[in-house]
Amino acid sequence: MIRISGRPTSSQYPTFETIDIPWDKCIVKCRTDINCSAVFKISDIRCHYYLFGSLSTFEQVDFAGREIALKIQLPGNKCPTSNPLVSGPTYLTQTINNQLYKTTVTLDSSSGHSYNVTYSVYTCPNNTKPFPRVDYLVNCIGLFFFDAPRCNNYTQASALCKAQNGTLTGPANADEYEYIQDITNSSKYTSNPDSYTYLTYWIDGYSTYIEFSYWFEDYTHNESINYTWAAGSPKYKGTGYCLHNPAPTGSYIWDSPCNYTLDAKSSVCWRGALCQIPSIFEIF
Repeated sequence: MIRISGRPTSSQYPTFETIDIPWDKCIVKCRTDINCSAVFKISDIRCHYYLFGSLSTFEQVDFAGREIALKIQLPGNKCPTSNPLVSGPTYLTQTINNQLYKTTVTLDSSSGHSYNVTYSVYTCPNNTKPFPRVDYLVNCIGLFFFDAPRCNNYTQASALCKAQNGTLTGPANADEYEYIQDITNSSKYTSNPDSYTYLTYWIDGYSTYIEFSYWFEDYTHNESINYTWAAGSPKYKGTGYCLHNPAPTGSYIWDSPCNYTLDAKSSVCWRGALCQIPSIFEIF
């Protein structure tokens, strides 16, 4: 959170709650409450408490010792030496279940000291999770499973994602890859009716004529820059090879012929696809 001299200038219903606690404790309460977006100091022992969607505008001016504390993200781990709000817009994103809540603070250029606060909610289908990506997009990431046959090839994986109005995808950052690994590992126990020893999932990446270069369906994950490769991978050159996660008998990303479906000898099933699908966007 950041603290500035200023005051709210308007609010939307529901407006705020008046709380009789010391100012520093009011800030701590807001910071630890995922539903709180800002607090305003009325006195040393009283504050106004604004929930998500309540505060719409505020001004940054000296106002009889009053302060406003905003829950927003700033680059780096230190307070900036210059005004942290002028380079904007500034965002805060929070994920609750399968919804991503976004607060945006922007400077009103006509005044130079007033700011607008807008709120949006991105909702994802069950069994997917929202992640912010490039161009302010919020993508819903999740595993999708083949029905019949339950082990299938890369072409069918691509079709599986397109049937959800999405595409194959891959990890865009370390947080996404941690999530992908978690849902992949748990699927062995929740989505493995044939009790295969290993399950793996097709991800975005189809080999080209250029050595270790791939064609991607989804531009939002920045190609393979954030891919964590298994030892010895990629190993194939030329076309006809596709990427999947995890490696059949280990961890991380591997390449195999795109027509692979089931390796019965090693009990490896290409069980489905990692897809990104659009979120449902609402202005709060």
